[in-house]
Amino acid sequence: RRSSDLGDDKKREIGEYYQQMLKLNPGDPLLLRNYAKYLHEVEKNVEKAEEYYGRAILASPGDGDLLSSYGKLIWETEKDEDRAQSYFDQAVHASPDDCMVLGSYAHFLWEADEEEDEEIPQGTAPAMIGA
Repeated sequence: RRSSDLGDDKKREIGEYYQQMLKLNPGDPLLLRNYAKYLHEVEKNVEKAEEYYGRAILASPGDGDLLSSYGKLIWETEKDEDRAQSYFDQAVHASPDDCMVLGSYAHFLWEADEEEDEEIPQGTAPAMIGA
């Protein structure tokens, strides 16, 4: 079932569940990350998602998957290539053998390259500099 298919009552129920769990476990990095992902992907609340990703990173700064997820959020919502790149770099450094982290990083690089290609008009050659 896709997150977009969830009804408002179910969304509210899930959100309340996360909030209850966070009251009991406020520093749990997995719970913080999952709630951030829920806020981003289901609730479409980017501001709150950033807050909870930030809290999760503070709780577990060496979690490559978490850093990668946050980089993805930054890229998708702000198109801030430098900032997203920074988090992806940290993610790859933290988890160099994690195929999910590497795949997310590759996807980011692909999209960032496409964004740059769109900025350069097709058929435009770089200007030649005279000697």
